[in-house]
Amino acid sequence: MRQQPKPTTDKGWRSGALGLAALAFVALALVGACAPIRDDVALPASQAIARPTDSALARGFAAIESRQDGKSGFRLINNGVSALMTRAALADLAEKTIDFQTFIFDADEVGAFVLDRLIAAAGRGVRVRILLDDYQLGLDDWILARLNALPNIEVRLYNPFPDRMRWSRPFQMVFNLDRLGRRMHNKLFAVDNQLALIGGRNISNHYFEAVGDLNFRDIELVATGPVVDQASRSFDAFWNSAIVVPVAALDRDGRHPEAIEHLADLLTKNGEAEGPMAEYRRQGEAFRTRVQEPASYMWANGRVVAEPPIRQPPGALKPSSEIARAHAIARQAAGREVVYEVAYFVPGARGVEVLADLVKRGVAVTVLTNSLASTDVVAVHSSYAFYRQPLLEAGVKLFEYRIDAKRPEPAGHRLRLGSSGSGLHAKIVVYDRKTVWVGSANFDPRSRRLNTEIGLMIESPELAERILAGIALDFSPSHSWRLDVRNESESGLKRLVWIGHDNGQTVEREVEPDAGLWRRLNVLFYAVLPGIEELL
Repeated sequence: MRQQPKPTTDKGWRSGALGLAALAFVALALVGACAPIRDDVALPASQAIARPTDSALARGFAAIESRQDGKSGFRLINNGVSALMTRAALADLAEKTIDFQTFIFDADEVGAFVLDRLIAAAGRGVRVRILLDDYQLGLDDWILARLNALPNIEVRLYNPFPDRMRWSRPFQMVFNLDRLGRRMHNKLFAVDNQLALIGGRNISNHYFEAVGDLNFRDIELVATGPVVDQASRSFDAFWNSAIVVPVAALDRDGRHPEAIEHLADLLTKNGEAEGPMAEYRRQGEAFRTRVQEPASYMWANGRVVAEPPIRQPPGALKPSSEIARAHAIARQAAGREVVYEVAYFVPGARGVEVLADLVKRGVAVTVLTNSLASTDVVAVHSSYAFYRQPLLEAGVKLFEYRIDAKRPEPAGHRLRLGSSGSGLHAKIVVYDRKTVWVGSANFDPRSRRLNTEIGLMIESPELAERILAGIALDFSPSHSWRLDVRNESESGLKRLVWIGHDNGQTVEREVEPDAGLWRRLNVLFYAVLPGIEELL
């Protein structure tokens, strides 16, 4: 069986925190002995600029926007290479501001490339605000301090860990799970308050088809129009929130030789002969042209839906549920079909009832999520697996993404950092081929209750059809397994089967496809842990 790789992922902290309680007391004194984050550093408020009228982007979109009667424009980003090149193009087109928010930022080739473009923008006088979640941050404190010391760049951390020793973080999580378990899962890249990229990709090789072990399939949108103002207001709410800490509070001097060296070492990764920068030199002009071409956008009514920076303030009986409410309204309006492509799908008993009710009233419900082989978080799969048979018996069509799924390579460009297996990271829903959700939120307890999230809910048959066409291959037998329930004639018991294609022939599997024994045993281990589902 193929050995499953272990990339940096946006759920990896869960496995790290689990099972550490028995060791926690050993590290308690060490964690407490280290210097905390300073609390005497000011957090000056700042806001997104009013949309300029004198920038090239503003002039380019002014005429078409004036005819849209409040509609926004949306451009679909359907592959990883385009997603990375589009981010670079947006940074290079910025004249006034960049507001950048993400959950994971790795110190790898993609991370170096994105930092290079942000630093270049700041060098042109662009104000760059960088807001990072702290848990799985791949940039060390010296790099953060150096970035923060550069002209026109300010870096802040969401809900940072008090102790800055990386090894101590799982222990800190055990001792303070109620606070530190709440993470900022938002992904936003906004330029000049004119264009904003919203979706699910973190900044890491694994999210942009740029690495040789596991690459994540995802879908994002570049938006213009009123939704950009809404996204900017969400960013400002986070940027100025009491749960956010300026990097200056980490007590690292960005002018220190060690800070300068750490950032310089990372940026050397940007010189790879076949890495992102080389690809951008070949294709950058084309991407800059496309992203600022008004005719390439689909215009429709849409809105940003986002949770607040603190989902459950002190005294609140339950967390905010803006995204869940938006989906409930869309589900209630659905009359024909609902299609989910979601990386982490743990519906819970209530979610099964909701989807079963949809089927009962004649709505076709189709779900694609990760298989055991393709998932990066076995603990999530263990909880999802509990609901497979009830979902199928309720009439839900269930598919699982294959680790050997191969996306067609975009014509004319690739990053050439190696071949890879595949995993699913998308978070999209299409209702009745006319209402579209694209964002950062999964369909699991963590996104419903703990993480902050952001996304776009859009009324557009054109965009819906474009997305469904783009994901059709994901549901094909060569890219996913279709699940079914079979009755054993002798015992009367029911069993799951996985149906797909191998070498063009229809095949059936009676155990989790392409997943080794150790992975299946891990599923059993997590399945018996009490309370595990509420942390996922």
